[in-house]
Amino acid sequence: MKEIVFVFAGLLILSSCATSKVQEKTDAKASADEKKYARREDIRQAVETRRFLIKFDRLYMARGQRIDLIPKANYIILDGDRATINAAYMGRQYSFRPISGINMTGKVVSFELKDKVDKGIYQINLKVSNDQNTFNVYLTIGANGNCDASLANYRIDRVRYTGDFVPMRQRNVNEDKDKPGTSDEKSPDVDAMSL
Repeated sequence: MKEIVFVFAGLLILSSCATSKVQEKTDAKASADEKKYARREDIRQAVETRRFLIKFDRLYMARGQRIDLIPKANYIILDGDRATINAAYMGRQYSFRPISGINMTGKVVSFELKDKVDKGIYQINLKVSNDQNTFNVYLTIGANGNCDASLANYRIDRVRYTGDFVPMRQRNVNEDKDKPGTSDEKSPDVDAMSL
């Protein structure tokens, strides 16, 4: 009789442990789905408001070679109608001065957005111009935040980069009122760039 009670208690304990593991797996899957959806929503909002940072981690040259980059020093920042491009360059150049990098801040002259909402993919074509240069920038942003970028200019060959998409957030105006020397208007959150 003791053996039957002991076996029955053991089966009861084992079944309760198995149930909790299944519950943990479903909870983990649900939280992963929630994070994935939140990430997609952040990307969508940043693209629509034109406030984001793309950190480049690789440069692809014309003959298939690739160079690993430091994301802190290679990026595109789009903030409304202003853009900053800072990226390494390796390839053919059509200028008498050697070009080792692209470093410009300019105005976004044209912005074209093509989105595939069902897949979560955004394709952006923009032209960034200042007094000295004009760059055509082609971006493809995936649902998970991976990004593919191409830059073209008449002085260099087209160059391709891959990297990560980082949405920029607005500062909370109420938090800034307590700090001396701050204004009431919203400004970009420098910490969001995390360079």
